Amino acid sequence: MSSTDMTRRGLLKTSIFGAAAAGAAGIAGAAEAKTAGKAKAPVYDAIIVGAGPAGLIAAITAHDLGAKVVLFEKRDRPDGNAIFALGSICGWGTRHQKEQGIEDTADAFYAMMMDISKQMGDKSLNRTYTDNISEGIDWLEKDIGVKFGKIRPMPYPRLGRTCRVLGDGITGGARLVQYLLAAAKKRGIEIRYEHKVIELLHDDHFRVTGVKTLSDEGQKEWLAKGGVCLTTGGFSANPEMVDRYIGGWATRMVLRGSKSTTGENVSLTLPLYAKFVNMDQFHCGPIIGVTHVNPADVLNSGYGVQVNTSGKRFMDENNTYVVKARTTALQTLDNQAWVIVDSTCPVLEKVIAKFDRLNSPYGKADTLEALCKQVNLPEKNVLKEVKAYNDALAAGKLDEMTPPCTYKNPHPVAKAPFYAVPFQGGMTATFGGPLINTKAEIQSLDGGSIPGLYAAGNAAGGIFYFNYAGGAQLGAATVFGRIAAREMAARAKKAKI
Repeated sequence: MSSTDMTRRGLLKTSIFGAAAAGAAGIAGAAEAKTAGKAKAPVYDAIIVGAGPAGLIAAITAHDLGAKVVLFEKRDRPDGNAIFALGSICGWGTRHQKEQGIEDTADAFYAMMMDISKQMGDKSLNRTYTDNISEGIDWLEKDIGVKFGKIRPMPYPRLGRTCRVLGDGITGGARLVQYLLAAAKKRGIEIRYEHKVIELLHDDHFRVTGVKTLSDEGQKEWLAKGGVCLTTGGFSANPEMVDRYIGGWATRMVLRGSKSTTGENVSLTLPLYAKFVNMDQFHCGPIIGVTHVNPADVLNSGYGVQVNTSGKRFMDENNTYVVKARTTALQTLDNQAWVIVDSTCPVLEKVIAKFDRLNSPYGKADTLEALCKQVNLPEKNVLKEVKAYNDALAAGKLDEMTPPCTYKNPHPVAKAPFYAVPFQGGMTATFGGPLINTKAEIQSLDGGSIPGLYAAGNAAGGIFYFNYAGGAQLGAATVFGRIAAREMAARAKKAKI
């Protein structure tokens, strides 16, 4: 890990862990009950696994409905993808839209969600998201105290739909977790850190009855009257699962998110014959592995020629940054590419400032020959590709190149100084997991729901496919975390344990 990466994670750990430790301080005593043939095990109304936004939202909601809750987190602090996220929540019909005069409808929002998923996202889940997201955003603001900034106009699909959490010096996602931890502490919700859930307990009919944890104290069982909700995230940090479900090439991608998302949503539910969906689907983007600088703005600028380390073009430069990241990992053994741009690229000042601030290498020279020598690219091949691009542009034949370039408003690479901006394909999060229904219940291969087992956030499968609208992952965590909490609280009241 680079010193820059360590510094970044250290800052996040410092800011998050202070709130996490405070949240753990008010642990309440647990009621105990005998189980047949076993030592006494604590009994709760709801057990939640994973202290990200979905888990904390589920815990707070269940508590406010009168449920006795315990939340288990395997790390010594919340350590999921959210703490690295910008902190946008995608929704419609919010107070913010109305106050800013932004017109939107449920049908337009739902159509967008299905369009982004290539019509492959589960229709009922995406409709449930649509119907509940405005209430969820209002709840975060009114009940949790989350501060959102003004909605900024953005390109499709976000448009005027994303409410971004104000980060106050850290990422918006990390700040959201802090808000939720503070709300959990205020309510006295029990959070047990460094408790890794290693097994789902169940009866002879596969009704989930609790969990088994591993901690410094050893293994211990915990019972739940209303059920267990998995909010552990996906499996992007588990190379074996990435290889198994996506492919060996994807294991060479740089991890853009948390190293703690290791697939408990899969490993814990496999023994219960859960139905998994969209396991080969994930979100990705460009990144610099060593320094974690994100060069997406240059890749989205509509300027430049992209080459691999052999100095050859290998994809259409007009692809989205998501496709560029995926294609780079898929078509290059070293998962490394460069975009060659000239001084007319309008985003250079902003992007290069990031590279300089984090001491992330790039190339800059007054000639292409000198540029190639500086970044160790094959001069002959790069000059040939740039000339071919400029010639095809002048002749109006960019779309006849191999591969074609489909820039809508292309620009030549001609004015010094020239820049070589590196990038790699990075994996942000996986979309696959156990399929849930509109009650957040995990579905079985045999049909129907697995009684007492729920999932929310990136631990759940079915909502996303191919891509997602920015802010929709935190939105789904909000909607389905709250739904799972309501279901567990209601189920606990009916239980006879």
